[in-house]
Amino acid sequence: MQATDTRASRFSGLLMRTAMIAAFLLSWPGASSAGAAPATDASRAAWVLAYQGKSTNSFIWDRRTKRLVDSRVPAALSSEVLSGLGGPPDPVLVTEGRYLAASGCVAHSCTDKGFFWIDARTGAGLGAYYSGDELLIGSNSMRAGRIPAPAQHALRAWLQELELSPASVTFVAHTGETTPLAAAQFTLPAQFRSSPTGPSFDCRKASTLVEKAVCSNASLSMQDLELGRLLKSVRHGHATVGAREELRALQRHWLKERDTRCAASADLDACLASQYRAQHDRLRNWVPAGRLR
Repeated sequence: MQATDTRASRFSGLLMRTAMIAAFLLSWPGASSAGAAPATDASRAAWVLAYQGKSTNSFIWDRRTKRLVDSRVPAALSSEVLSGLGGPPDPVLVTEGRYLAASGCVAHSCTDKGFFWIDARTGAGLGAYYSGDELLIGSNSMRAGRIPAPAQHALRAWLQELELSPASVTFVAHTGETTPLAAAQFTLPAQFRSSPTGPSFDCRKASTLVEKAVCSNASLSMQDLELGRLLKSVRHGHATVGAREELRALQRHWLKERDTRCAASADLDACLASQYRAQHDRLRNWVPAGRLR
């Protein structure tokens, strides 16, 4: 409870700072009364595409990144976004050859997370910061009700990957002015949640002999749940697309092998228990092929 209160207090302080910066910027001589966003320079954004599949750490260490984030994310939010990108990283994702999304979490405080998105073709970008079930989204070139569909999709994919459902969402304009957004727009649809006793999948949808065996055996159900948790932990511990794809392929191969071997076994439950133990040990000691060279 104390940690939650601390995060809430820190987030409230951040919102207060955005309001103060908004008042300052709006009172600055020459500030636009229409609130038009500053233009973006697409020619200076194309370099980000070279980071496709790499770690967000490598992206944030590039000396150009801070200038890029500062130019796309409002001053009231940019430092938080940069902080969120500077700790344990996620892979940098590039879609359609133009949209980059980078994310990570704050060093020593991984419940607080940062996200940055940019269209390398137009130069438009936004940043987001998640803390204590609160999500701040800010952009120097977008308006609250006009976040491009690719950016919205990337934001939702990020939240879904990390299983985050914000209770409130606030948009920060280039002036620092804040606008509340409907949290439902960024809330995940209802998803299956495993019970504390497992398994990791929905037994109501079990269709194969192996799945039904796991569901009917308490010990196997728990083994399946623990393996799922370990797999998730290992996946988030590797920050490149290549490593995560390699891990995904490893798990798919194991599932196929488990089903093939155990379906033909005289003792299905014993075979499955052995398979789960072996895969658990394999994942605990797994290192991507690229790290071995």
